[in-house]
Amino acid sequence: MKRTEETARELCAIDLRQQGIGEERIPELMERFWPVLANEIRQGIVDGEWSFSPGHIEAFSSEYRLLLDGGSVPEGDSAGRAAPSI
Repeated sequence: MKRTEETARELCAIDLRQQGIGEERIPELMERFWPVLANEIRQGIVDGEWSFSPGHIEAFSSEYRLLLDGGSVPEGDSAGRAAPSI
């Protein structure tokens, strides 16, 4: 799962840069949204530890899509914290 997380973080940073997000915000947003891309990579199949509920992923996915569509996302997730590293 470690490699999936690393790949998801790299892809997330690429997406954010393509949207013109400032470099100063990328680490914060990458920390928050990498689970969205990891979930896409793994196609919903859990192999090892996965600490995100379907509801958590759906909430992050909605925020991520909004951000990539040119919207803005408030600081922190809906519970006021970044996604944990697994």
